[in-house]
Amino acid sequence: MFKPDLWRVYRVAKLLDVSKKRVYQMVHEGKLDAVRLGPRSMRITHESIERFITEGRHKNREELGLILS
Repeated sequence: MFKPDLWRVYRVAKLLDVSKKRVYQMVHEGKLDAVRLGPRSMRITHESIERFITEGRHKNREELGLILS
């Protein structure tokens, strides 16, 4: 059976060390993908969390001159 890996907002906030409000902003900005389960229930895809972290690391390395783009 298919079991998507969806995380609650508070769990993502804790992982990224940001507020829940910031997680909602990141979803609105398109930085994280979310699934609405109801009017007051949202889950964040684990894949988008991994992508966000990977892209952030890559961007930081470019800014430090460690990667030539």
